[in-house]
Amino acid sequence: MNWYYGIHDKQYGPVDFTVLLQMAREGRLNPEDLVWNQTMGETWVAARNIPELNFGEMTPSPVAPAPVTEGTVDRIQEPVAVQPTPMGYIENKELMSRARNSLKGQWGVGIAACLLYLLFTQLPSSIILFFGAIATLIITGPLMVGLSRIFLNLSRSRVAEIGQLFEGFQCFGSALGAYFLSTLFIFLWSLLLIVPGIIAIYSYSMIYFILSDHPEISSSDAITLSKEMMRGYKWQYFCLGLRFLGWILLSLLLTLGIGMLWVMPYMQTSYAHFYQMVRSNYRPDVV
Repeated sequence: MNWYYGIHDKQYGPVDFTVLLQMAREGRLNPEDLVWNQTMGETWVAARNIPELNFGEMTPSPVAPAPVTEGTVDRIQEPVAVQPTPMGYIENKELMSRARNSLKGQWGVGIAACLLYLLFTQLPSSIILFFGAIATLIITGPLMVGLSRIFLNLSRSRVAEIGQLFEGFQCFGSALGAYFLSTLFIFLWSLLLIVPGIIAIYSYSMIYFILSDHPEISSSDAITLSKEMMRGYKWQYFCLGLRFLGWILLSLLLTLGIGMLWVMPYMQTSYAHFYQMVRSNYRPDVV
């Protein structure tokens, strides 16, 4: 049986139920996200109301009607009535504390993932120059999606494995397009003044986490979602990055950069928790 699901004012499908179940297990489908199949008429229900998805105790929730044409992906015309429960504002200090807890016993995975990412994205351009730079351009986006998947899993207390670094190649087109377009937009904004370029960097900062959660969406949708989700959060994201400045300087001065192998997982896991906060608080009907 074909299933469809709605996330962030858009509907996707069809997918097999096993795919839907896997998305639920990996945290890519929230209990409050809407799902539908052909036996439900015009009624969409919250995913938590499907017992087989194992979201735990079911509670009544509103539904949203939306006609579906099999094999197509259309925008949901009716406003989504069920939204994830907001986390509210979480201070950066708390986000970093959660990151440290997520990394307990998992530092090896985080360090290895960052080391491999650096090797794959830095070595080609250093060895082969022009063709290496082209190779770096092609693989950086997918590897960023895979890296985001690892640290999202760590932040969600799920299994994180080095092999997940390459799962971004499953959405190669979207990942490559998102990397190319975001880099281009940042460059163009930077031509105006430095500040617009910096703002653009923060606006696009959630792209790879979004693609990690939803590899089926397009690069333009991921960019748009990142911009919308980051409204009102750019300053906090900037301040979160500042909190790591001292660690970065110490790593560069005292360990010749080797300490960055510990700082990078700490930063990425903190950013993963930040993403979960803004994702939970995102409301497409009020942005």
